[in-house]
Amino acid sequence: MAPRSVLITGCSQGGAGEALARVFHQNGFKVFATARSLSKIQHLESEGIEVLELNVLDNQSIEKTVHAVSGLTGGKLDFLINNAGAGYMTPLLDIDLTKANKLFDLNVFAPFAVVKAFISLLIASKGTIVNIGSYVDSLPAPWQGVYNASKAALRSLTDNLRLELRPFNINVVYIAAGGIRSNFLDNLGTVHVSDTSLYYPAREILEPIMN
Repeated sequence: MAPRSVLITGCSQGGAGEALARVFHQNGFKVFATARSLSKIQHLESEGIEVLELNVLDNQSIEKTVHAVSGLTGGKLDFLINNAGAGYMTPLLDIDLTKANKLFDLNVFAPFAVVKAFISLLIASKGTIVNIGSYVDSLPAPWQGVYNASKAALRSLTDNLRLELRPFNINVVYIAAGGIRSNFLDNLGTVHVSDTSLYYPAREILEPIMN
Protein backbone atom coordinates (compact mmCIF):
# COMPACT_ATOMS: atom_id res chain seq x y z
CA MET A 1 0.00 0.00 0.00
CA ALA A 2 1.39 3.38 -1.02
CA PRO A 3 2.12 5.80 1.83
CA ARG A 4 -0.14 8.77 2.30
CA SER A 5 1.18 11.97 0.75
CA VAL A 6 1.48 15.55 1.95
CA LEU A 7 2.67 18.73 0.27
CA ILE A 8 3.78 21.59 2.49
CA THR A 9 4.53 25.11 1.30
CA GLY A 10 7.07 27.38 2.97
CA CYS A 11 9.55 24.77 4.22
CA SER A 12 12.65 26.98 4.36
CA GLN A 13 15.21 26.17 7.02
CA GLY A 14 14.30 27.33 10.52
CA GLY A 15 10.57 27.64 9.94
CA ALA A 16 7.40 25.79 10.91
CA GLY A 17 7.11 24.20 7.48
CA GLU A 18 10.47 22.48 7.88
CA ALA A 19 9.39 21.08 11.25
CA LEU A 20 6.10 19.85 9.79
CA ALA A 21 7.92 18.13 6.92
CA ARG A 22 10.10 16.21 9.37
CA VAL A 23 7.18 15.15 11.57
CA PHE A 24 5.14 13.86 8.63
CA HIS A 25 8.19 12.04 7.25
CA GLN A 26 8.84 10.41 10.63
CA ASN A 27 5.23 9.19 10.58
CA GLY A 28 5.61 7.42 7.26
CA PHE A 29 4.18 9.99 4.85
CA LYS A 30 5.49 10.71 1.37
CA VAL A 31 6.44 14.34 1.99
CA PHE A 32 6.80 17.04 -0.64
CA ALA A 33 8.59 19.95 1.02
CA THR A 34 8.50 23.11 -1.05
CA ALA A 35 10.03 26.56 -1.00
CA ARG A 36 10.65 29.39 -3.43
CA SER A 37 14.34 28.44 -3.60
CA LEU A 38 15.65 24.88 -3.57
CA SER A 39 18.76 26.03 -1.73
CA LYS A 40 16.58 26.68 1.33
CA ILE A 41 15.26 23.10 1.50
CA GLN A 42 18.00 21.02 -0.12
CA HIS A 43 19.13 19.76 3.29
CA LEU A 44 15.81 17.93 3.71
CA GLU A 45 16.53 15.75 0.68
CA SER A 46 19.29 13.94 2.58
CA GLU A 47 16.66 12.97 5.17
CA GLY A 48 14.55 11.19 2.55
CA ILE A 49 12.12 14.05 1.96
CA GLU A 50 11.16 15.02 -1.60
CA VAL A 51 12.01 18.68 -2.21
CA LEU A 52 10.40 20.81 -4.91
CA GLU A 53 10.87 24.42 -5.92
CA LEU A 54 7.55 26.24 -5.65
CA ASN A 55 6.81 29.94 -5.87
CA VAL A 56 3.22 30.18 -4.65
CA LEU A 57 2.87 33.57 -6.37
CA ASP A 58 3.69 32.12 -9.79
CA ASN A 59 0.98 30.12 -11.57
CA GLN A 60 3.47 28.38 -13.86
CA SER A 61 5.52 27.29 -10.86
CA ILE A 62 2.37 25.96 -9.19
CA GLU A 63 1.33 23.99 -12.28
CA LYS A 64 4.83 22.54 -12.63
CA THR A 65 4.64 21.33 -9.03
CA VAL A 66 1.20 19.79 -9.58
CA HIS A 67 2.57 17.86 -12.56
CA ALA A 68 5.57 16.62 -10.55
CA VAL A 69 3.48 15.51 -7.57
CA SER A 70 0.84 13.85 -9.75
CA GLY A 71 3.50 11.82 -11.51
CA LEU A 72 4.90 10.56 -8.22
CA THR A 73 1.58 9.78 -6.49
CA GLY A 74 -0.57 8.46 -9.31
CA GLY A 75 -2.67 11.61 -9.46
CA LYS A 76 -3.52 11.87 -5.76
CA LEU A 77 -2.62 14.06 -2.78
CA ASP A 78 -3.83 13.30 0.75
CA PHE A 79 -2.83 16.50 2.52
CA LEU A 80 -2.10 20.02 1.30
CA ILE A 81 -0.67 22.33 3.96
CA ASN A 82 -0.51 26.01 3.04
CA ASN A 83 2.17 27.29 5.39
CA ALA A 84 4.03 29.87 3.27
CA GLY A 85 3.49 33.43 4.41
CA ALA A 86 5.07 36.62 5.64
CA GLY A 87 4.58 39.39 8.18
CA TYR A 88 4.42 43.16 8.08
CA MET A 89 4.98 45.33 11.13
CA THR A 90 4.17 49.03 10.87
CA PRO A 91 1.49 51.51 12.02
CA LEU A 92 -1.56 51.40 9.75
CA LEU A 93 -1.25 55.06 8.82
CA ASP A 94 2.33 54.43 7.70
CA ILE A 95 1.78 51.36 5.57
CA ASP A 96 3.14 51.09 2.05
CA LEU A 97 0.07 50.02 0.06
CA THR A 98 2.21 48.16 -2.46
CA LYS A 99 3.73 46.09 0.35
CA ALA A 100 0.30 45.58 1.90
CA ASN A 101 -1.11 44.29 -1.39
CA LYS A 102 1.84 41.92 -1.80
CA LEU A 103 1.28 40.61 1.72
CA PHE A 104 -2.36 39.84 0.92
CA ASP A 105 -1.29 38.15 -2.31
CA LEU A 106 1.03 35.86 -0.34
CA ASN A 107 -0.99 35.29 2.83
CA VAL A 108 -4.50 35.16 1.36
CA PHE A 109 -4.71 34.61 -2.38
CA ALA A 110 -1.68 32.35 -2.91
CA PRO A 111 -3.05 29.56 -0.69
CA PHE A 112 -6.21 29.48 -2.78
CA ALA A 113 -4.25 29.47 -6.02
CA VAL A 114 -2.45 26.38 -4.73
CA VAL A 115 -5.72 24.75 -3.63
CA LYS A 116 -7.29 25.44 -7.02
CA ALA A 117 -4.36 23.84 -8.83
CA PHE A 118 -4.28 20.72 -6.63
CA ILE A 119 -8.04 20.22 -6.27
CA SER A 120 -8.32 17.25 -8.66
CA LEU A 121 -5.56 15.40 -6.76
CA LEU A 122 -7.27 16.15 -3.45
CA ILE A 123 -10.67 15.01 -4.69
CA ALA A 124 -9.11 11.77 -5.93
CA SER A 125 -7.91 10.95 -2.41
CA LYS A 126 -10.74 12.61 -0.46
CA GLY A 127 -7.96 14.66 1.04
CA THR A 128 -7.47 17.42 3.57
CA ILE A 129 -6.54 21.06 3.08
CA VAL A 130 -4.84 22.82 5.98
CA ASN A 131 -4.36 26.59 5.97
CA ILE A 132 -1.95 27.81 8.62
CA GLY A 133 -3.27 31.02 10.15
CA SER A 134 -2.74 32.79 13.43
CA TYR A 135 -4.57 33.59 16.64
CA VAL A 136 -4.18 37.27 15.72
CA ASP A 137 -6.94 36.85 13.11
CA SER A 138 -9.37 38.19 15.73
CA LEU A 139 -6.99 40.09 17.99
CA PRO A 140 -6.45 43.82 17.40
CA ALA A 141 -2.81 44.69 18.06
CA PRO A 142 -0.90 47.91 17.34
CA TRP A 143 1.47 47.88 14.36
CA GLN A 144 0.21 44.47 13.15
CA GLY A 145 -2.98 45.62 11.44
CA VAL A 146 -2.19 44.52 7.89
CA TYR A 147 -0.82 41.13 8.92
CA ASN A 148 -3.73 40.50 11.28
CA ALA A 149 -6.22 41.46 8.57
CA SER A 150 -4.58 39.04 6.13
CA LYS A 151 -5.02 36.20 8.61
CA ALA A 152 -8.64 37.22 9.28
CA ALA A 153 -9.28 37.09 5.53
CA LEU A 154 -7.60 33.69 5.29
CA ARG A 155 -9.78 32.35 8.08
CA SER A 156 -12.98 33.67 6.50
CA LEU A 157 -12.16 32.24 3.09
CA THR A 158 -11.15 28.92 4.65
CA ASP A 159 -14.48 28.69 6.48
CA ASN A 160 -16.33 29.29 3.21
CA LEU A 161 -14.16 26.82 1.32
CA ARG A 162 -15.00 24.16 3.91
CA LEU A 163 -18.69 24.50 3.07
CA GLU A 164 -18.13 24.51 -0.67
CA LEU A 165 -15.92 21.40 -0.67
CA ARG A 166 -18.01 19.35 1.75
CA PRO A 167 -19.95 17.66 -1.11
CA PHE A 168 -16.60 16.37 -2.44
CA ASN A 169 -15.59 14.78 0.89
CA ILE A 170 -12.63 17.10 1.36
CA ASN A 171 -11.75 18.28 4.85
CA VAL A 172 -10.72 21.93 5.15
CA VAL A 173 -8.93 23.00 8.31
CA TYR A 174 -7.81 26.39 9.58
CA ILE A 175 -5.13 26.40 12.27
CA ALA A 176 -4.99 29.53 14.42
CA ALA A 177 -1.37 29.05 15.40
CA GLY A 178 0.03 30.61 18.54
CA GLY A 179 3.63 31.54 19.16
CA ILE A 180 6.04 29.25 17.31
CA ARG A 181 9.77 29.21 17.85
CA SER A 182 11.03 29.90 14.33
CA ASN A 183 12.85 32.46 12.21
CA PHE A 184 9.59 34.16 11.17
CA LEU A 185 10.35 37.46 12.92
CA ASP A 186 13.92 37.45 11.63
CA ASN A 187 12.54 37.63 8.10
CA LEU A 188 10.72 40.91 8.82
CA GLY A 189 13.95 42.89 8.79
CA THR A 190 14.55 46.00 10.85
CA VAL A 191 11.53 48.29 11.20
CA HIS A 192 12.02 52.05 11.44
CA VAL A 193 9.43 54.72 12.24
CA SER A 194 9.38 57.25 9.41
CA ASP A 195 10.14 60.87 10.23
CA THR A 196 6.75 61.73 8.67
CA SER A 197 4.88 59.36 11.00
CA LEU A 198 2.51 60.54 13.69
CA TYR A 199 4.49 58.24 15.98
CA TYR A 200 7.92 59.66 15.19
CA PRO A 201 8.20 61.50 18.54
CA ALA A 202 7.85 58.11 20.26
CA ARG A 203 10.19 56.23 17.91
CA GLU A 204 12.74 55.40 20.61
CA ILE A 205 10.02 53.52 22.48
CA LEU A 206 8.25 51.99 19.48
CA GLU A 207 11.15 50.72 17.38
CA PRO A 208 12.44 48.27 20.02
CA ILE A 209 8.88 46.92 20.38
CA MET A 210 8.39 46.50 16.63
CA ASN A 211 11.77 44.87 16.25
